[in-house]
Amino acid sequence: MSDYVIISCAATKLQTAADTTLTSCFHHSACTFIASKLMEIAPPTADEFVYISDNTYTPNEVLDMEARIASALKFNLNFRTPYHYVDRFLRASYASSESSCNAAMMCGGMNNAKNATLKNLVIYLLDLAVLEYKLVSKKPSLVTASAVYLARATLGIREARNNATGAGTTTSLSTSPSLDRALSGFWSNTLEYYTGYDVWDLEECVRLLHRLHENAEVNRLPMIFNKHKKAKYGRVALKIVANEAELGFL
Repeated sequence: MSDYVIISCAATKLQTAADTTLTSCFHHSACTFIASKLMEIAPPTADEFVYISDNTYTPNEVLDMEARIASALKFNLNFRTPYHYVDRFLRASYASSESSCNAAMMCGGMNNAKNATLKNLVIYLLDLAVLEYKLVSKKPSLVTASAVYLARATLGIREARNNATGAGTTTSLSTSPSLDRALSGFWSNTLEYYTGYDVWDLEECVRLLHRLHENAEVNRLPMIFNKHKKAKYGRVALKIVANEAELGFL
């Protein structure tokens, strides 16, 4: 989560108070310093940042840059990241899946295991999203919704036809042409309602995430793949990547 805070901090600083006299390394170090204070129980000190930078700058310079960034942000440091939306969107996904599962009389303990795998896979996709610069400018909620969609597609979690399109339900968004076209069934009325996005709003982000997912193992920065292939994270990195042609987009 701290990665997203650093990126948000750095991007805002560059847009609102860019200073060409200071190196990019310096200003990103200060953003990391701020993020560590927000996210860590025992954040590193300014002296430690000086040490890992090989004494490129002094502790006072780090503190001064921290103050300047905070001032540029008007001390509004309550960054929203994609992780903030995970639980809410997954609850909508679980509710949708339970409806489909009940309709097919397949619910049980197996569904709980699938839900745990789904959450681990969504977290994995959000971790990968940090590596894609094009996703920095996207709304955090959109990135999370796209990760949920792709995770469901990867695990083959589909909705019953009447749940995906709203046919035969009185509380559905049956007037939405996007869901009528979503024949794959990876999205539902419930998910559209609680995320605020229909399936076609997600297409660009889903494709970007799919590309990251597809190339995760051979990426020159494989630490995310290596982390999520461990048993602690459900070995979700080892799941077979969904075929792009089967993602449900025209």
